[in-house]
Amino acid sequence: MSPRLIGDPDLTARTEVVIAREEAKAHAALEPWRARLKDKRVLLYTGGVKSWSIVSALQDLGMKVVATGTKKSTEEDKARIRELMGEDTKMIDDGSPKALLSTYHEYKADILIAGGRNLYTALKARIPFLDINQEREFGYAGYAGMSELARQLALSMESPVWAAVRKPAPWAKQSGPGTVLAA
Repeated sequence: MSPRLIGDPDLTARTEVVIAREEAKAHAALEPWRARLKDKRVLLYTGGVKSWSIVSALQDLGMKVVATGTKKSTEEDKARIRELMGEDTKMIDDGSPKALLSTYHEYKADILIAGGRNLYTALKARIPFLDINQEREFGYAGYAGMSELARQLALSMESPVWAAVRKPAPWAKQSGPGTVLAA
């Protein structure tokens, strides 16, 4: 920060010390999450500022955003997305369940991050989901928010429920190729 903005070199110096300390704490807190989230693939369906600010946060965690929604995004938002993800990035305006799931599978995503209205799409498809709407019970702002985002992502993707719901029901028996009989 420029000392001219604050007009007090001592305050500027103390502010820089606080920023360095908090960033070091945040970096240390994120390290175990980065190891768990590295190279995980994300389909992000949101719009506006979130369409690029969440991309940036996910990239900081070592994740790959395979596509992002742009329904409520301005041209400036889209330019920022291209700057972060590259010119050939997949931007999606169609948030229908069919389009989201098609993109999810085509790009081999590990999680869908979207608003709450997409929760049931993810549950029906038996894929990990994280609600990014502002109505959630915890915040993702600031240094502590970044740790919370990383924690929620890992918990969502690593939940044992996904392996369980993808298996045949325990009471069903296989009898020959493709035949399922009730026990």
